[in-house]
Amino acid sequence: MAGMSDIVLGGGVPWWLTAVLALAATGFLVHQFRFLNRSLGLGRASLLTLLRGLVYALLLLFLLGPARTVEDPTSLRRPLVVLLDSSESMKLPSDAGDATRLDAAKETLAASGLTSGLAGSYDLKFYAYDRETAPFEPDALAEVSAAGGASRLFHALGQVSENEPDAAGVVVVSDGIVNPPDALDGFTGHPRPVMAIGVGETDGFRDLRITGLSTPEMAFRGRATAIEFTIQAFGMAGVQVPLYFNLGRNLISTHPITIDRDAYENRVTLNYTPRELGTHGFTLTLPEQADESIARNNRKAFRMEVRRDKLRVLTLSGSPSWNYRFLRFALKQDPFLELVSFVFLRTPSDVVDVRENEMSLIPFPIDEIFIEELKNFDVLILDDFSHRTYFNPLYFENIRDFVRDGGGIAMLGGARAFDRGGYHQTALSTVLPVKLDGRGAFRTGVAARPGLTPAGRAHPLTRVFADPEANEEAWSTLPPLTTLNEVAQADGEVLLSAEVRGRQMPLLTVRRYHDGRSLAFASDDLWRWNFDAVGRNQNPQLHLKLIRNSVRWLAREPAFNQVQILAVSGSRQPGEKHEFRIRVLRDDHTPARDPVLQVVATGPEGEQSPLEASPTDQPGEYRAEFTPRVEGSHRIVARAAAAGQPLGSAAHNFLVALPSEENDDGRPRPELLQTVAARSQGLFVPAASLTDAHWSEFERLMEQAAPSRIVARSRVALWNEPLLFVLAVLLLGAEWWLRRTWGLV
Repeated sequence: MAGMSDIVLGGGVPWWLTAVLALAATGFLVHQFRFLNRSLGLGRASLLTLLRGLVYALLLLFLLGPARTVEDPTSLRRPLVVLLDSSESMKLPSDAGDATRLDAAKETLAASGLTSGLAGSYDLKFYAYDRETAPFEPDALAEVSAAGGASRLFHALGQVSENEPDAAGVVVVSDGIVNPPDALDGFTGHPRPVMAIGVGETDGFRDLRITGLSTPEMAFRGRATAIEFTIQAFGMAGVQVPLYFNLGRNLISTHPITIDRDAYENRVTLNYTPRELGTHGFTLTLPEQADESIARNNRKAFRMEVRRDKLRVLTLSGSPSWNYRFLRFALKQDPFLELVSFVFLRTPSDVVDVRENEMSLIPFPIDEIFIEELKNFDVLILDDFSHRTYFNPLYFENIRDFVRDGGGIAMLGGARAFDRGGYHQTALSTVLPVKLDGRGAFRTGVAARPGLTPAGRAHPLTRVFADPEANEEAWSTLPPLTTLNEVAQADGEVLLSAEVRGRQMPLLTVRRYHDGRSLAFASDDLWRWNFDAVGRNQNPQLHLKLIRNSVRWLAREPAFNQVQILAVSGSRQPGEKHEFRIRVLRDDHTPARDPVLQVVATGPEGEQSPLEASPTDQPGEYRAEFTPRVEGSHRIVARAAAAGQPLGSAAHNFLVALPSEENDDGRPRPELLQTVAARSQGLFVPAASLTDAHWSEFERLMEQAAPSRIVARSRVALWNEPLLFVLAVLLLGAEWWLRRTWGLV
């Protein structure tokens, strides 16, 4: 209702002029009183003077521009924002019943004083939030689903500030789970009061989970690696569960976990020593328990790349020769090689005039090496070494099995090697890349000039320079060797050949034997190349690199594999396509044309899916696609063969997981909602305790922060008031009537 609160003067007449006019009017009134007093007497003169003074006063008042202020109070209908959590955690049970947290939230909004009370005073704006924030109409409340993969509460509050700057307040209905979990640290409060309504009961919540996983991305074969993680349990006191640690589908170990309290938390460290090279998928699993709220957080999958710490190389040299010295020097210079070498200074048949216990030489631990320790090495090098004095046939079978299972063996020439060493009668003859017939001689005083073969030009072992022309020139300028072991023929890829008396003979030959590799260098004069280069002030690294490349190739370093899975691209989510490429090389490391390529994808439960591979525009490169359907560790294995002979295989492990952060820890967080409300000058109420009194209190807080009642003020000039005009006319009329009555007119 409008009303007069005060009178203000807003006229444009200067104050001094008003004062002069007031003095003049006063003087005129005094003069009039004296004149009337002589003719009418004191009483009548005073009455007429009073009436005339009132008229003059009204005229002076009008000159000052008097006005009255009118107040018109009104109430604004401002927005009130409702944020409803629609993330996946709202699918979890609200309490012991079947209703979800989202069901409880909807019931709270439908039955509370929000829609029945505050809706009459505020314009309700409804938003659902998870990863994003989206508005919805009130009548679409029943259609809101809990499908979001994350709960970005503070992002939603920021969106409200931008989209609804005039909002009176914000109502948040949530279980308090936010992503990332530490997002509260950067929240200082919302500019409008926040009423946080918590859904979900902490009492009776049952869950078992693995969290806080810490693993190295890379580990070394043969070295213990620590895998750290935390096991949390709620509502499961007195339960004992097994923890399974798996490599793919293979169980590595089982560990009993005893839960001794309702709010259980324990940091666990597992030590694992990897044995197989490559990238592998591991899982930690706790079996699902009865009435457990979330089952998927009982399992954690991770990948680890296993590399060699150092390649372990065992060398057996028949004598302390120049070749032995060069070989040892080349291997010792490489920090990634661990060398164990034996050089034979005497044999059991040598005659010496010193008692055995007075000699400083140690006996050769042949049984320990070839029965127990051979499997712990990557490469075995036989340097001008004869087995006749030391070996029994069992050792050769062990060496053959060592190579078959992935090891590498190299035989370097000399008077005790190849046919001269009697190897044609052993199981080792099936492993070597040359055929032996027992008639091969060891020639000295020859001029065996080396030359690259077509296979040698492409093979990484003899590719000491990246530029093909520079590589060809480097090999063509090497001095000839003075010794050569003759063999019946090559049984592998000849990389270097030597011309002796117009005949080409294998000098450097390589071969794959099942999962392992073998190498033969048919001379003990390898040191001469290095010796000659140093004597001519040339860089000896060419010859050293040949030795290192040979060791790495024999040890099956990934860069030397003939089948390689180059990359896996695409999403890591179930139901989305992964694309990867495979490179296939022949034994001479040139691109394989039309190989028999088998590609198989294996899922976390061992289910296998054969895949089709198609050639790309790059020679020797093939493309395949795979669409995983479930979460977990997957493995791609590619095997290739040509002309009925295997070329090798490659494997790649990768994880597939939904990008959800909601299903890791499903405990309600009422304490977080309390903090959000407190920092925003609002209040927190559990949904089960919500009453109309809480809505009234929240309305008071909103009014206190930004009142919705406003008062409009306006000025009305008094001369626009009819009453004052009538009063002035009455005064003038009364004075005229009295003057006439008393005979003055």
